[in-house]
Amino acid sequence: METYLTMTQINDFIFCPRSIYFHDIFRENTDAEFYRQTPQKRGLAAHEAIDAGTYSSRADVLAGTTVYCEKYKLVGRIDIFDTATGTLTERKYSVTALYDGFVFQLYAQMFALREMGCDVRALRLYSKKDNKIYPVPLPGHEETARFERTLEELRAFSPEKQISQNPKKCARCIYAPLCDIAPTE
Repeated sequence: METYLTMTQINDFIFCPRSIYFHDIFRENTDAEFYRQTPQKRGLAAHEAIDAGTYSSRADVLAGTTVYCEKYKLVGRIDIFDTATGTLTERKYSVTALYDGFVFQLYAQMFALREMGCDVRALRLYSKKDNKIYPVPLPGHEETARFERTLEELRAFSPEKQISQNPKKCARCIYAPLCDIAPTE
């Protein structure tokens, strides 16, 4: 039986494949407040109304709903899906670019909603910091193939596997002190 991946692992994996391993170690052995830094705390704040179930009382808005995608063996929660317009929105504290991790997380949510019979017609990212909306094109064949390759790589990844690290990402990584491949100063 194949294990389901969480949709948030896609974004984490693209940031750094080893971050999933370190995240699991911390989650199982440490109080979250010990390792969360400002970016993680801001991200949680951006989702606060959704997590509390107070984002919207409209019957045509799904917020914080758990979804499953059988085809890709994924589980996660959507932020906001407006069933009247078919618009799926992922909230972030700050969006400065349409990173693959953000986009692929939206794709995962879209595929799950479509399996559930929902008519997803538009994707977008919402940046709470500057109150901007960034439209994300629906995936075509090429984007879907890249998404699928990423899932295959995620499932096949081993923490012992050699990876080429990005020093800029390592500098912002909360797990850098634990990582044996992160550049040191």
